[in-house]
Amino acid sequence: MKEFFHSIKFKILICIGALLLGFMAYVAVSAGIETIPERIIGSVTYPLVTASNAISEGVTGFIDKLVNADTYKRQNEELTAQLTEMYKEIVDYEELKQENESLREMLELKQENSDFVFSEPCGIIARNSNDIYGGFTINKGSDHGLSVNDPIVTTIGLVGRVTGIAPNYAKVTTLLSPQVNVGVYTTRTKVTGVLENDLTTAQDGMCLMNDILRDADIKEGDIIFTSGKSGLFPEDVMVGTVVGVFDDSNGLSKHAVIEPAENFFNITKVYAVIDFEGKGLDFPIDE
Repeated sequence: MKEFFHSIKFKILICIGALLLGFMAYVAVSAGIETIPERIIGSVTYPLVTASNAISEGVTGFIDKLVNADTYKRQNEELTAQLTEMYKEIVDYEELKQENESLREMLELKQENSDFVFSEPCGIIARNSNDIYGGFTINKGSDHGLSVNDPIVTTIGLVGRVTGIAPNYAKVTTLLSPQVNVGVYTTRTKVTGVLENDLTTAQDGMCLMNDILRDADIKEGDIIFTSGKSGLFPEDVMVGTVVGVFDDSNGLSKHAVIEPAENFFNITKVYAVIDFEGKGLDFPIDE
């Protein structure tokens, strides 16, 4: 056996084996197949390479921030200033839009009621959650020309009257309250009456029209306007719509339930009528 390992045949076999191994390695590399040593080396070094890349990227980012800190700060300040200016422009635009809307509303009101003198638009700044009549406080007062009993209106209709006044605010009581009695009439048949509200109708968000003659022609759907016969409220301001009619218990008169033209709990802007034709005149008292 010892002589075989030293023989020419053995040496020839060794050469053939080496050639075969070399050929197999060449084929493996050409086909993109990793060798076992390559896999081992790759598995061992991969975490190190990954960590190295992460550290390199972190150091690069840190150096970039350090070197360009002033530039980034300036850019951030510029962007902040631009955003602030944009927000200011948006706010200014909205305020201008609201102001134009208010001026348009006042012009329409003035065209419809040439004898009315209106206050500036009044914003609602407070509400009493316990007030079932929907009373509120507005941001205009005696310094703006308002006074107690001034009628309060919107572009739709009558809201109530001023019942408390201060230099820069006023308290408003709405038509739902028994404190606000208004002479009214129907536009269809000119039937007259007086709004004299009570707790029951107010809880339903309605007004009560009393002092209607028993044979008066009034029915659901009739539109109600102010009669202007007391000197407290101007004439021909819309109040609401008749939603029900019933006879009084004495059989001598009728009552009508009125749905107000405005929802007093949702409005956000009103106007005070600080002067109008017939204000304060000594008419027969309807209220």
